Amino acid sequence: MRSSVFSVAVAALMMSGCQEQQTMSESVHQLHVSSAENFATAAVELNQDLAAVCEDYSPATLDTAQQSWQQVMERWMVFQGREKGSESALALSWQIQFWPDKKNITGIKLSQLLKQDKAWTVDDIAEQSVAVQGLGAIEWFLFERADQLENGQGCRLAGAIGDRLAQSGEQLVLAWQDNPWQQMTPQLALGEYLGALNNQLDYSMKKLGRPMGKPGSPKPYQAEAWRSQTSLSHLKASVAAMQQLYLAGGNGLDAMLRQQGYSDIADRISHQFAALLEGWPPSDAMVPMLKTVAGYRELLKIYNSLEYIRIALHDEVAPELGIVVGFNATDGD
Repeated sequence: MRSSVFSVAVAALMMSGCQEQQTMSESVHQLHVSSAENFATAAVELNQDLAAVCEDYSPATLDTAQQSWQQVMERWMVFQGREKGSESALALSWQIQFWPDKKNITGIKLSQLLKQDKAWTVDDIAEQSVAVQGLGAIEWFLFERADQLENGQGCRLAGAIGDRLAQSGEQLVLAWQDNPWQQMTPQLALGEYLGALNNQLDYSMKKLGRPMGKPGSPKPYQAEAWRSQTSLSHLKASVAAMQQLYLAGGNGLDAMLRQQGYSDIADRISHQFAALLEGWPPSDAMVPMLKTVAGYRELLKIYNSLEYIRIALHDEVAPELGIVVGFNATDGD
């Protein structure tokens, strides 16, 4: 009898754990669905504002389009670098954002395309390099070569790129309609979830580490958005996106750790995210900070905080939950 009661209790506990992980999977999936919809909406608005600049070029219309671009970038940070989930969504990553661009391929190719007297269409852009299909290409027009938006040829090319980005937004929404974790075992889905968070942490550290270079030898042109001088604000959006993923509306990794008796680990990770965002430098730009000792130290502090979270997830959370965290797309880069 005792053995029977014990077996029932264990079965009930396992079922409860499976239900918790299923709820987590659904919450994380819904987070991606709503984020994809937000990105798609912002991409359409940017496309409209880009067209308005071409219709009536002025400091006001240009400023509106620049702000719209920044909003699209912030909404893209939710997906950037996760490398887990919908395969069709992951396939869109490079055409939405080509980075790192160590050799200024975007600027070089756009300059070449501008020399072609052509009525550019979205299909034409889809056949070009991914370096000219997304956010980086539009940044080049809005922040470095806005003068090209005062003539027909520049506007035709920029407009087609805006159409392509809006199209990519639509494809992103469609790609996330199905839950990619639904058919997985709870443990495998949990591993994918933790892997996505770990990958995004590594990617964010790369976004910071590349321009920081070695002490005394920064590489400012490797910053993510150096043309718009918004690299640091977008990195903050990345951290906020990771915090959102970690919490997943109260049904995420934080809740699971607490339910399984690991509140101490959960508290430390949760506090680190909150403290990092609360103490974030006021500057939107990373490049000016790279040029001063005090600024460099602030960036190093951010890097160390991200490293703390990464180690906690890799060395504490993964073993406690029985998950093997493997290599990701940023390893060896």
